[in-house]
Amino acid sequence: MRIDTHHHHKKAGENLAFVFFMNLAFNIIVIVGGLATNSMAILADCIHDMADTISIAIAWILEHVSQRDSNDNYSYGYQRFSILGAVITSVFVIIMAFVILSEAIPRLFAPEGVDAGGMLLIAIVGIIFKSISVYRLHGGETFNEKAILFHQLGDVFEWVAILVLSAVLIFWKGAPYLDPFVSIGIALWLIFNLGRNLYKAIEVLLQKTPDYFDVEEFKGKILSIDGVNAIDDFHIWSLDGIDSVMTLKVNVDFGKDVGEIKREIYEISNQYHVVDTTIELD
Repeated sequence: MRIDTHHHHKKAGENLAFVFFMNLAFNIIVIVGGLATNSMAILADCIHDMADTISIAIAWILEHVSQRDSNDNYSYGYQRFSILGAVITSVFVIIMAFVILSEAIPRLFAPEGVDAGGMLLIAIVGIIFKSISVYRLHGGETFNEKAILFHQLGDVFEWVAILVLSAVLIFWKGAPYLDPFVSIGIALWLIFNLGRNLYKAIEVLLQKTPDYFDVEEFKGKILSIDGVNAIDDFHIWSLDGIDSVMTLKVNVDFGKDVGEIKREIYEISNQYHVVDTTIELD
């Protein structure tokens, strides 16, 4: 039994498209601003934002592919392309975070002068652009949206830090070392959060039982059905971190209404985001 859940990925694709164009426009502002202010935090964000836009484009394309219907080559459909996009995005951003670290750490020991006023202006624009993107992605259900959400949220923190710490304190206190210090903090935050998202996405690809699925609770509900004697075989895995596929071999009393038994099993399965259930009765 299969139910259509493409609306999750259609909505995700629309959200990612919006965020992509927001980031593309902001890239131009960051590149010009970074060169004009000589700020390591902003120059690092030039690399960061270009990587950001590329990763969002990849996520958007693969999210769009994931909406295709199943066929002979992909009998379960294309939903796992969403997970593939999350893996690529997470790896790409983590690599770029290490690039930022490699650029920022040396500057801790040899800080350079920056244009604090220009940093302040760019930071305000950055907070506005990134906050709009975070708002659009908030509540997204796919791993792709979550990967990009963490990235955009990291950007918001970064621009707030640039605004409050770097720009203001450098302007008033003359502390240029804060500029690379902020970059290092945000890079570490991205590595930690995107690393967790990558780990969860890989779990899905390795067909781990979904975290939200309580196996014992589910089996208990099945065994409580009148006519069910035992569960002889059980397998469940997630397609995309949202919807799951299940195969189930159940020992039943054939003196009962087996059609009703199957109907009840399907109803219980649907409550757990199981979109494809195969039931064998013996």
